[in-house]
Amino acid sequence: MKNQLLRYSLITIITCTLVIISLIITRNHLVEQYQRAYLTLSHNIIQSRENIYHFNHQDNKTYDEYASLLVDSELQASFLYNRLKDSRTSSWLEFFLISDNQAILVSQNTYSNIVAIVTDLESLLRLKVSKEYTTHTIFLLEKQLINNVQNVEDKYLISQLTLHGTLPKEKTLSDTTLNDSDFTSLSNYIKLRERIESEQKEKEQSIFNNTVKQTLTKQNAYWITQSEAIKTQLFITTLFLLCCIALYFYIRLRDKLIQTLTIKRELIRSEKEKTKLALVAEYAHDAIFILDKQSKLTWINQSYSVLSGNTLEDIKGKDLPSVLQLDKIQHANIFTLLQSLKTGTSVSFELTNNHKDGTLYWIDVSVTPIFKPNGNIMHYVVVERDITKKKELEDKLIKAADKADVSNKAKSTFLATMSHELRTPLNGILGMAQIIESNIKDEEQHKQIKVLLESGDHLLSLLNDILDFSKIEQNKLELNHASFYFNDVIDPIANTYLSICEDKGLQFIINNNINEKTIFLGDKPRIRQIIFNLISNAVKFTHKGSITLNFSHTLTPKGEQAVQIKVQDTGIGIRKKRLKHIFEPFIQAETSTTRQYGGTGLGLTIVKQLTDTMKGYISVNSSEGKGTCFTLVLPLEITKSKQLIDSDALPSDKNKPTEPTSIANLSILIAEDNKINALVAQMFCQRLGHKAIIAENGKVAIEKLKETHFDLIIMDNHMPVMDGILATKAIREELKLSTIIFACTADVFQEAHDSFLKAGANYVLTKPLQENGFIDAIKQHQDTIIQQKRTSCPTQEKNSNIIELKRPSKYQLSDDALTEAEIKLTSIQDICGPDSEIICVFLQSFIDTSEENITEIITAFERKNIKSIRFNAHSIKGMASNFNAPRLIKIATSIELHAKEQTMPMLEDVQQLINLLEVNIQQASRLLEKYDTQQISPQKSNP
Repeated sequence: MKNQLLRYSLITIITCTLVIISLIITRNHLVEQYQRAYLTLSHNIIQSRENIYHFNHQDNKTYDEYASLLVDSELQASFLYNRLKDSRTSSWLEFFLISDNQAILVSQNTYSNIVAIVTDLESLLRLKVSKEYTTHTIFLLEKQLINNVQNVEDKYLISQLTLHGTLPKEKTLSDTTLNDSDFTSLSNYIKLRERIESEQKEKEQSIFNNTVKQTLTKQNAYWITQSEAIKTQLFITTLFLLCCIALYFYIRLRDKLIQTLTIKRELIRSEKEKTKLALVAEYAHDAIFILDKQSKLTWINQSYSVLSGNTLEDIKGKDLPSVLQLDKIQHANIFTLLQSLKTGTSVSFELTNNHKDGTLYWIDVSVTPIFKPNGNIMHYVVVERDITKKKELEDKLIKAADKADVSNKAKSTFLATMSHELRTPLNGILGMAQIIESNIKDEEQHKQIKVLLESGDHLLSLLNDILDFSKIEQNKLELNHASFYFNDVIDPIANTYLSICEDKGLQFIINNNINEKTIFLGDKPRIRQIIFNLISNAVKFTHKGSITLNFSHTLTPKGEQAVQIKVQDTGIGIRKKRLKHIFEPFIQAETSTTRQYGGTGLGLTIVKQLTDTMKGYISVNSSEGKGTCFTLVLPLEITKSKQLIDSDALPSDKNKPTEPTSIANLSILIAEDNKINALVAQMFCQRLGHKAIIAENGKVAIEKLKETHFDLIIMDNHMPVMDGILATKAIREELKLSTIIFACTADVFQEAHDSFLKAGANYVLTKPLQENGFIDAIKQHQDTIIQQKRTSCPTQEKNSNIIELKRPSKYQLSDDALTEAEIKLTSIQDICGPDSEIICVFLQSFIDTSEENITEIITAFERKNIKSIRFNAHSIKGMASNFNAPRLIKIATSIELHAKEQTMPMLEDVQQLINLLEVNIQQASRLLEKYDTQQISPQKSNP
């Protein structure tokens, strides 16, 4: 590389030198041109001066020729000077080569002197011509005057005057001659001749003193000097060029010699390498043989002989299919191999061969073509590796895997069956306990029921942990992403653990730095499950102090948006040596922890696996006796979607305050074969103000749907005659009904849920059925239920005999209806005491306001004034709260929620509200009469 760079540099230098030599030669040519031009000019000027000095009228050359020669000389000098001076604009090359200040200065001086001498020579030439003409005129005048003068002496004097220009001393001409006009003319011409001769002498002296010759000599000397300098430069440059050329050929020759030596050395090394490779191939553990380009075997190594039992003499010259016993392998491998041989591509495959003694063995074959430099195939190298032991091991592993798969399937089946069988009675236990709890007034019995609920929830929690761990083991744990606000995660946590911490005397602190309007995309139930598990541990192992939750925005190391969650407690802490095992299955901080605090030891394992599934990370810091801090970072995409999807509440949501559903008085069909579970579901529905009918299997449910319209269907899965999935398909495909279907099943694996949803179910509830989970499900689908209820309104109105809203009179109210009156004076008495007068004012206000509400709500419903309906429902709800009227509050709240969503409430709901108001008006009137007549005591009145 270095030598190549040097060669390229020399070539560049040689090229540049050649260009410089060309420029020097061109410059020399230009200098010689100027030198010749100035020599010619010098010769012309000197020759012109000599000619004019010796000029007389008898010369062959005329005045015009001499004058023209002088003009040409001046023009030539001007041309040369201007060419040098203007070369920068007329010829850049000439300017670059010879135009410098000294050349221009010398040329300018020469030009000035030539102009001066040419001017003087022209003047001298004119004077000489004038003198000749004057002399000739004098001669003519003299001749004529002598002929005219008679006096001999005058003739002599005239000739002397003409010859010398003056008369001899003391001699004069006669008066006659002096007065002669010819004599006067002669005298004038003689004076003119004298003046011309005087001027001629002056010009000759000026010309003699002119330095033009020296200037021209300097000019010529300058160009001669330039020419000599250029020749010297040309010689030096040419010598340098020859040196560079010699160096180039020297380096080239040296490189060629080095290359030749390198090739020889490489050939020697290659031969050694080939010898070494031949030895390696000969003694390699793998069997190797070589084929020529016609795929005929030419060489084998020792390992091939050992593997196959054949020697080179046994198989030399055989083709590849024969050597590889291709009659024993699949046709696909034969085709692949033949294509490889034709196209020159490598191919690998596995096949069985027989040893010479008949023993079967497995080989991994690799066929690789070796190419010549011109691209043609030279030969093929075939490598065979004995993989018999590997195949035997694979067979054992496959059998073991099949056995493990059967075991896992049995385990999954057992877990699914166990879950179903445990959840079914748990559903009855917890369901009935929830119903009984709300109806028991005795404090001791209430505590006992609470213990029952907590034990059932604990059993359910253990069951959920085991099932989640089983899903994790089988890689069946799936995430369901949906949009949600983070407050939807935090609020249930606060509602659940605030009271629990208060009961234990712990501070429960939540620091939420997440914008409540930010919408995240993720699996909300699983995120909530992670936090619940961490807080559950914190509460379990903390006896005093506080539990602190911190929520904040952060970024992952990859720059992704994420949420950081910290759960910190002041509990018993974890020993350092146990920290690294804390996320392993069935591991707790101490071996005695399970006995003292309970639990499966799977909670943190599930937390870790869920975090990993969400591509987050979790860490733990702990000091024994001081507390523990779990830090969790979950990547969550921030989205602009506002279609929030509420998911199933976790089992721990049981303590979340129950809100009334947005709709009431639904007609619900419950398909359930287990009588206890059916009764629990029916009582849940009735407690929420709905009507529920039970069908003992899917077939009975379909028959009931053919006869009656239902607003909602709750469908169990495993039922006799027809199961829930088949019944759901029949409802969708045969009955063509779009009624909302809630699958209610003890199956917890996703496959069972997916089967239900695929059959046409809208939602899946998991047993044991929780009241809050049921309410959440109805809330999610309330818009669809309302719309379907509206569509079926004519039938409903016909069945309920309600045509239009009306206000019943007190005579139309039955005795049973009067028992529905529920206003109580407890809150009023707490505020104003036993003062009957103030109580009467409150009662009268209730009567008057209710009368107005009834009138306005009927008018608003007829005019479909949703805003007025909402206002009156809100007013009734507030008034009913003062009088502790829960049914009135519930129905008013339902109507208000409808109006908030800009939908008209159900006719039946509004009529029910009017009826309840009328009943309570009658009750208030009776109480008012009693207080007025002092028939009862305010202190004891609590109807």
